[in-house]
Amino acid sequence: MNYIRGHWRGEQALLWSLFVNLIFLRALLVYCDKFTLPPYVEERSNAVVITMIYAFICHGVVYIWQAVGLFRASERKTENIDSRVWVWVTYAALIASFVFTLLSLLGFYQGLDRKKFEVKDPLALENARKARYSLELSTGGSRISLSGTFELGMTAQLKDILRQNPDIQGVTLRSEGGNVYEGRGVAHLLKKHRLSTYVFDVCKSACVTAFIGGTKRYIGRNARLGFHRYGLDLRFPIPLYDLEEEEGKDISFYREQNIDEEFIQKAFHTPHKEIWFPRSEQLLKAGVVHVIMDQ
Repeated sequence: MNYIRGHWRGEQALLWSLFVNLIFLRALLVYCDKFTLPPYVEERSNAVVITMIYAFICHGVVYIWQAVGLFRASERKTENIDSRVWVWVTYAALIASFVFTLLSLLGFYQGLDRKKFEVKDPLALENARKARYSLELSTGGSRISLSGTFELGMTAQLKDILRQNPDIQGVTLRSEGGNVYEGRGVAHLLKKHRLSTYVFDVCKSACVTAFIGGTKRYIGRNARLGFHRYGLDLRFPIPLYDLEEEEGKDISFYREQNIDEEFIQKAFHTPHKEIWFPRSEQLLKAGVVHVIMDQ
């Protein structure tokens, strides 16, 4: 805060305010414009919200802070000829940065055109998501192997497989995680069909929510279950929905599945960028796992 306040008051060195606070930061923010548009943001409604918030903060609030602070710093440097030269350089930089900012806003406007979000192949997005995960029926037809990232559409596909194969008794999970909603959807689907869940490798984040949906839960000796808080894996972490509310839904589900309260609190207080891998004994004691298998 002292740094921000110091620049705003013009207390920092003119050259620092010019080259770092204005030129470098403005170039960085203009470069980051593209991350609010396709292909980084697929849905137009999301892109509009993210772009408006980003433009208001970075090309509105932040730019005013940059320009005012630099202008005030330049007013302090008028004692000699050399300093006046730098003042004129400052004015030129302010004009140039203003033009670039206007061009950036124009780029936002053009980038949000509906045609930019039209999918030439209606199935391309769905197929791309399906390619990130796999649902395979075992040879005997009694178990499904679920691997890959939890993506939109996974729950619906699993539901179709269960409807076509009523003799399925369990699901083997191997995943680094993914979409929170799909993890919850799979969990409730498994609970509804009273299926057992198995992990012999790694199951983290959204995957462990799905695992806990099992009526009987099994892990191998070398299995690893990873827990942490929810987070938004966006290039710009803008709260498009209430993460605490989403966590609350799954905390309630954990309790329905008779998971120990102390374990739940530990799992949902582990920072999003970290992963907590409890020992097998902890998992058994907390009711997360019912049986540890040799394989």
